[in-house]
Amino acid sequence: MATTIYDYLLRRKADLETRMLEAQRRAQAPFEDELRALSLALSAIERGGLAAGGHGGLEGEPASFAHAATSRRGRKPRSARDMILMVLGKDDAAIAASEISRKLTRRWGRAIPLAAVMLELQGLEQEGQVRRSDEGWVRIEEPPEVGGDLAPAPLAISA
Repeated sequence: MATTIYDYLLRRKADLETRMLEAQRRAQAPFEDELRALSLALSAIERGGLAAGGHGGLEGEPASFAHAATSRRGRKPRSARDMILMVLGKDDAAIAASEISRKLTRRWGRAIPLAAVMLELQGLEQEGQVRRSDEGWVRIEEPPEVGGDLAPAPLAISA
């Protein structure tokens, strides 16, 4: 009897987790397209070099005062990209994007939408820092540098 109840509870738990992920996906779906479009527009503006004059300080204030008004004391806030790399760096197992989003919320208290996590993961994949597998996302370890200081220095001959 205990095994039957245990099996039932395991099935119920798996069913609830699946339903929760589906509900989360349905709730985020209307915002994902708009977020993707905004991210593409922002990256195009940054690549075009037009972002430098548009933001970064308060209007009408010298740069030193604008920076002082926006700076905070204490720890430097982490970017979503850094936090994602930390989550992926903990385990060697692949992690689904929805689980990465959940871990970011749980560990740092920052609710980063699944669409934003996916965009960051795609950017990291293009940079060669992570890769997508069937089970989820995996961080790629950096290859060791070859050559480095072991190469002999060229000899200079003076006459």
